[in-house]
Amino acid sequence: MTIVMVVAGTACVFAVAAGGGLSALVEGLVFTGLAIAGVARIDVAMRVLRPTGRMVILAGLFAAGGLLDFGLQSYFAEVAVAIVCLSALICGARWVLLCFVVSAAGFLGALAMHGRTLDWFVGDGRYVVAGQLVNLAANAAGGLLIVKLLRRFVADRPRLLEAVRGGGPSLTPQLALAARQPVALPSAADARRLLAALTPAERDVVKRLAKDRTPKQVARDLGIEKSKVDSRIRSAKGKTGAPTTGRLLALYAAGDDS
Repeated sequence: MTIVMVVAGTACVFAVAAGGGLSALVEGLVFTGLAIAGVARIDVAMRVLRPTGRMVILAGLFAAGGLLDFGLQSYFAEVAVAIVCLSALICGARWVLLCFVVSAAGFLGALAMHGRTLDWFVGDGRYVVAGQLVNLAANAAGGLLIVKLLRRFVADRPRLLEAVRGGGPSLTPQLALAARQPVALPSAADARRLLAALTPAERDVVKRLAKDRTPKQVARDLGIEKSKVDSRIRSAKGKTGAPTTGRLLALYAAGDDS
């Protein structure tokens, strides 16, 4: 959302400077305001944008707006790029591809509806068209790559943490010191008291995670969507006060009496 905010704000300034007039100013302020609201209330933004297909709908709305008002595609084309980038960060690859297709179709359609001929597409405008399509594709691929690297880092986190605790390298001395500090766990009685607040469904998910199952595997085991598993994990952490999933599992291990 921060990326969208910066892009929208910058595009608004350039649109006004380029003579876009009052309509460009209003459109830019609307885009920027929505992005600022998303940054300020990221929890609400996630609930609105995260469900399957929502980002494609957002890309479609922007594309439709470009068909009605070419100023959206001429002055705010980078907003479409930011939408694709955002979709890559919160959606699966299939939905990112669909978001890219919708955004690209909206861009090309807006050009065609506002007087651009086929000769222009393959002539003077080919660099403009190619540049925007490459920009969309690059941001989609870049977002997916970032997510892949983050997921790999998270998956390797226990091994990396153990390596740091064993004297291995760390990014900063402060991180190494924090990693080597012993983590105090509550007593078994306190752990059981905290775990008692969990629903049977939440406890079942935590129990399966404690058996080295990933959230995706747990979702497959239970025959439910992974988003429901993630929701139960978040709820369990909130009820027990565990800041991380690892801490939640350590708490479960301390209080498990099965």
